[in-house]
This record gives sequence, structure tokens and C-alpha cells, in this order.
Amino acid sequence: MREFLKHVTVAACAVGLLAGPAKAQDEPVEIKDEYRFVMIPILAQAWFDIVHNAAVDAADRMGAQLGTNITIDYQAPATADLVEQNTLLERAIATQPDGIAIDAIDVDASMPILNEARDRGIPVVLYVSKAPQGSQFTYISNDFYDQGRILGEELLDRIDESGKVAILHGVPTNSAHADRYQALQDLFAEYSDVEIVDEGFDYDDVQNAQTEASRILSANPDLDAIAVVDAAGPVGVGLALQEAGRVGEVQYVGIDDVPQLQELMRQGVLDLSIATRPRMIGEWSTVTLMLQNMGFETPSWIDTGIGYLTPDLVEDGNIDGF
Repeated sequence: MREFLKHVTVAACAVGLLAGPAKAQDEPVEIKDEYRFVMIPILAQAWFDIVHNAAVDAADRMGAQLGTNITIDYQAPATADLVEQNTLLERAIATQPDGIAIDAIDVDASMPILNEARDRGIPVVLYVSKAPQGSQFTYISNDFYDQGRILGEELLDRIDESGKVAILHGVPTNSAHADRYQALQDLFAEYSDVEIVDEGFDYDDVQNAQTEASRILSANPDLDAIAVVDAAGPVGVGLALQEAGRVGEVQYVGIDDVPQLQELMRQGVLDLSIATRPRMIGEWSTVTLMLQNMGFETPSWIDTGIGYLTPDLVEDGNIDGF
């Protein structure tokens, strides 16, 4: 897939160089000496590091192809805090970058600022977080509701569609976490023998996830499974299960493919994770911003699909994300 992406990127750039922007096809594309794209995640966390590194790789490849220098200015809030993220977004706009890629904690709350960026002529792409209908912002993600349902179905298979389950939510206002959570709620409601007995929030933080999972395990000695909705969740749950000595007794399926999760998989703590393909998200964030700088309109939704991480893929060590 990465080799395919490389060829797609080069082809798209070649089209741009030959045909010119969509809005001025009779004029050649003028490539500047350098471009600076600001990337703002929900918080500083391992999954977002994969996205960032992939964005940098794509910037280097595109820059070499186009004869320019593309830098990714990565600005990560310490925690999933809406005020801090919006402050970073406003500061980024003030520096007039060549583009902004953001996973919005609460996209509706940040929309006035995102519209301000567009009004100033700054290309904007949302990654993971879904663009509101009619906003005309490109967003890069997979179908998170579908991903949540797949995870839930795999979890139900492991408990024979019967038992007590808990759900560990992430950031409630983040569209990806909310979609997965809703999918789990809807799916479990279809099974009369499945009971949701506890819930918690980890705010996409591993320590929070471990603390909440430990609380849930302690409060529910007869628990059959824990469902998660973000990349930090399965790491925290796995650590809590190890600490409580309940690996194999309480079932769970992972989300995504961060290094800590891959290590837990090698240790036999879990056997499946449904991945959001963070490398492709990072690569296409760079590609999309560059194409917009070249005058191309980009799709409203770029669907990266869903990856399946299994023990055989990581038995010889960590893979570099999907």
C-alpha cells in the first residue's frame, strides 16, 4: 500500500505540474521554495506519533519530487483539552502557514476558527475527526462506526454473544471515539444476553485507561469483556488485566497498532486489533494539503480503510504501523 501511495503521490504531482491548478489550467503551477504545514493532534500520544512520522515521510518524498522543502510543524497539546487545542490552532493561523491538518477534539466547537483559517486562504484538512456536513473541509479517516461494530462483533464472538461487558470511552466530543462508542452501544443492544454493566472515560491517555480499567475490573469480578474506542484504551486495559491476573478471563479486542499494543500482543494479552491505518492518514494529510496548495479541489472524505493487526504480523518485532 505504501508503494502504491508513493506512485499515486508522484502521479498527482506530475498531473499538477503538467496541467496546472483546477482553477487556472492555462497557467503553470508555481512551486515555492518551501512550504510549512502545521499538524495538531488531540494530544501527545504514540498513535499520533505514527501519523506525524508518516506525514513527515510524505513531505520528504513530495518535496524531492517537486524540488521544494516541505516541513511539518507538529504542535501537540499535552492533554486532550479543547481550550489548549483551539489556542494552538489560533496561533497557527496567526503565523500564516501553507496548510493546517488537525484532529479536532470537538470539531463543532472549533469550526469558527477553522472557517477563519479558510477565510485567510489557508488550506485545512481534518484527519480522524469528521468534517460536518456541508462544511466543505476534506477529512481523512475510515468509517469509525463500522470499525466500532467490527470490534464489537469480534468481542461478542469471544464471549459467545452472552455476558457482562464494560465500555471504556475516549474523548466524548471526538467524532471517531463517539462513532465507535455509538456502534458498540447499538450492537450490544441487539443481544438480549449481553449486559453493559460499567463504563468509563480514558480521554485517549494510557495512564487514565489503565486506572479506569483497573477500577472496572475491581468493581466487576464477574466481568466477561471490556470494549475500547481509542488507541490508548487497549494498552491501558492490557496493562490492567496483567496487573489483576485476569488475562484470558476478561476478553477484549484492540484498536489501532501503537508500539505498546504490539508488545502486549507478543505477550499473549490480546490476539486482534482493528487498526485505523495511521500511516496512510499521515501521508494523505500531507498529500491533500500540497494538492490544495497547487490549486486542486480535494474530496470531502478520503477513506483509508481498516487494518487487522494479528500476532503473526508482530511476532518478530514491531511493525511501523499500517
